[in-house]
Amino acid sequence: MRKIFLVFLIIFSGCNITKKANNSSTIKKIPTKRLLENVEKNKSDFTYLLLRSQATVIENGSKSQFNVSIRIKKDDKILISGSLLIPLFKGLFTENKLMFYEKLNKSYYEGNFQYVSELFNFEFTLESVQNLLTGEPLTFKNSKLTQALKNSEYELESYDRKKKVSKSYTFNPINFNLKKQSFSNNLGAKLSVVYDNYKTLGKVNVPQLITILATNKDKTTRVVIKSKISRINQEVTFPFKIPSGYKKIKL
Repeated sequence: MRKIFLVFLIIFSGCNITKKANNSSTIKKIPTKRLLENVEKNKSDFTYLLLRSQATVIENGSKSQFNVSIRIKKDDKILISGSLLIPLFKGLFTENKLMFYEKLNKSYYEGNFQYVSELFNFEFTLESVQNLLTGEPLTFKNSKLTQALKNSEYELESYDRKKKVSKSYTFNPINFNLKKQSFSNNLGAKLSVVYDNYKTLGKVNVPQLITILATNKDKTTRVVIKSKISRINQEVTFPFKIPSGYKKIKL
């Protein structure tokens, strides 16, 4: 149960190697305010989003693959379902709650985002999980951002003195798609999320390849999520009910 639950959390905690423009040498630093405005304009505008995905998890030499369905009602809820020939698990994120159950051991978890936040050294919320999956910065809130131009790409950096967390965000200089976001603390724990193969349909612009790398002193976990947009702005249901007889666990 714990391993499946950790896989679920890693997948939703989220390599963009885009071709460099021929005129990359002419890219110049722009005002940070203008860069932020361009990033804001690039955000996807949707009410409902349905993604069909395959997640590959590599941890301690062990490799697992799952088929994953991701349903998002923007700023309201996220439902995920994992399967491998048969249904394996289902989880629901809401504004203040995380609920999850898995079928193999007939167990479930119900609580807030505290465990997820402690696991990844980042204060996750519904919004940040949504942003991770749709290729947007996890958070700019309360951040004093500094800009750099590295390898012909725009990079924004900040440091949270209270939580001792360093953050960086790398953007494509042509279309301002997010290429990578990274977080690290003074204890050596790191989380990086790299994006590639963006798909634009109407006002929706999301990555179809997400690579997550979570490391600490004890282990390294790599997750690759390959997704395809299945439905946009068509209302979808969010069926979630913990089956009777399942045992509640604490983490």
